[in-house]
Amino acid sequence: MEFLDDLVKYIGIVEENLPRMNEFLKELVSTPSLSGEEKNLALIVSRELKDLGYDVEVDEMGSLIARRGDGDGRTILFDGHLDHIHPGAKEGWRYGPYAAEEVDGVLYGRATVDMKGALAAMIYGCSVPNVNGEVILSLVVHEETNEGVATRKIIRERGLEPDICVIGEPSDLQLSIGQRGRCVLRIVTRGATSHASMPKLGRNAIYEMTPIIDRINEANEGLPSHPFLGSGTMAVTSIACRPGTGPIVPDYCKIQVDRRLVPKETLDGILEEMRKLATKGEVELLVDELKCYTGQREKVDQYFKGWLTDRNHWAVKESLDALEEGMGRRPRIVGWRFSTDGVATAGELGIPTVGFGPGDPALAHQPDEYITLADVEAAARGYCSLAYKLAK
Repeated sequence: MEFLDDLVKYIGIVEENLPRMNEFLKELVSTPSLSGEEKNLALIVSRELKDLGYDVEVDEMGSLIARRGDGDGRTILFDGHLDHIHPGAKEGWRYGPYAAEEVDGVLYGRATVDMKGALAAMIYGCSVPNVNGEVILSLVVHEETNEGVATRKIIRERGLEPDICVIGEPSDLQLSIGQRGRCVLRIVTRGATSHASMPKLGRNAIYEMTPIIDRINEANEGLPSHPFLGSGTMAVTSIACRPGTGPIVPDYCKIQVDRRLVPKETLDGILEEMRKLATKGEVELLVDELKCYTGQREKVDQYFKGWLTDRNHWAVKESLDALEEGMGRRPRIVGWRFSTDGVATAGELGIPTVGFGPGDPALAHQPDEYITLADVEAAARGYCSLAYKLAK
């Protein structure tokens, strides 16, 4: 009973803070924070964290690490990201992507769902309860381009040993326990240039690529599947050629392929699969270079492991109980279609990981992205209960 009495008290404090939290959320949404350009948002978030009593650090990449509590209980890592994707054409938006327009309890704007609604709820919800252990927030940069990289760096370089990680990506207030992995491959075909008026004298690298693209599309039908996470997929996401200007047949063509992986698939197996589909192409794993707002640069292999936490694990059972106590209803167990920082916490480091956040995942990256303030407020109660119950 004492636990529930204290939780009721803490939830009451969260509710008193909701007007302030909602204004903070609007400030977040009105502040652009594209990947690699998160500095202004990081300053705003750091200010709010300190005002709410967190100890705050900034690492080399520009990510924020906020802490509360230092007892002998569990260490709980709450993870979120500061960056968002490009809003696209302004004409596609009913309200400006950074207008943070509220209409009848609905807040419109880029990153309301992915994931500034969760950031505000997490920061405020986790700031309230007294905990026996430690609550750590990792609020990272560059997640949209390379999930897991900044979170892994924080955990390894600071020697963190979380007992559980809670990822705040949108889950529509349900509890996510896993996701598929992903990798990005580059395929290159080569040909020979000629004048475009005499194409038979050359060998068009685009024509060499065309059957490869067709085979990739057709091969989607036969990819392995998982009973909970669904099927693997692959999609061509970009194409380029060179010279690419003037009346000349191109001798070079490049595509990128996004491949989503189910458990037990390996990078070696994926590379072998793609080389069979691209017999006349050169296949390699893409390596990206992150440019952080701090000036830090990181090279990253574009291979990110999927993960799945057993639904009978204590982390899942206790999270469900905590959310039911905090929100007044029990969430369903779901899986994410997209990729998250769980590729590092669970996929690489083996930390028990769950996900919980406000907002419909289908609205992420869409024009007119929006979230209801009621969902953000429910999430704040949920995060408060998670912090109190898990960090015991």
